[in-house]
This record gives sequence, structure tokens and C-alpha cells, in this order.
Amino acid sequence: MYKTNMKVNNKNFLYKLSCIRKSAFSFLEGEMARVGVTDIPPSYGDILYAIYHQKTGYVKEIVGQSHKDKSTVSSIINQLEKKGYVEKFSDPEDGRRVKVRLTKQAEQQITVVSEISLKLQDKLFKNMSDEEQEILFLMLNKIEKNLK
Repeated sequence: MYKTNMKVNNKNFLYKLSCIRKSAFSFLEGEMARVGVTDIPPSYGDILYAIYHQKTGYVKEIVGQSHKDKSTVSSIINQLEKKGYVEKFSDPEDGRRVKVRLTKQAEQQITVVSEISLKLQDKLFKNMSDEEQEILFLMLNKIEKNLK
């Protein structure tokens, strides 16, 4: 039913996903700017949340949670460190391994950014029933599985 050529239109699935992503990031950037968080892009959020939930973690664990490759995660962590959001430290049990934790600055902002993320979720699913949301995620999971 939705097999189309690669023209840019509303029935091109990847185009539609791209439009949704662009709108979502625009919303996040605007809301983050409104509360004074202007020095990091929304795309760093999943890395910050992975570190937040681990309290202190290894890059390998953060890679697994974020579904980004190791070089991307390392690069983001380096940027976050330069901006004062994370700090790296040696593992006391194995000095060769480096762990990462949020700074006080990041911990203070994570609550505000979490509220913004919830606002986005509310906006995304505003006119959808719980059943429609469940069906949507079932379909998206099938598509993701098809690509693996």
C-alpha cells in the first residue's frame, strides 16, 4: 500500500519520519532555549539520560543504552565534558578504565530537560488513544526489526 518511488511526499515513510524528527528537535531546541539551555543540542539528551540513570558508568554501557556507535558517544562525552556537563574519572578498581558521571550543573538541568521531554511526548500523542499509541509502537518495532 505504501510502496512509492522516492519522491518527497506524505506517503514516503522516511520523509515523514524526517519531518517528525525535524519538528520534534525544533520544539526541543525552542523549549531548551526558553529555560536557558542553549549550549547543547537535543541529540545529546540520550547520552545525558544514560549517564544520569547509571550515576557513574563506562562508555561501553552508555553506547549500549544510547544505540549510538562508540566513536559518536565518545565525541559527545568529550563535548559534554568541555561544557561542564560530565566529568571523567579513573575506575578505582581498574585504573585503565574510565568512568563518566554528571556534574552538579547537569544534575540541576536534567529535571528541567525531563519536563521538556514530557511536554514533547504529550504533544506527539495529543490526539491518539492509548490503543493507537500501542499499535504505532508495534508497527515501528516491526519496521526496526526488519532493518536488523
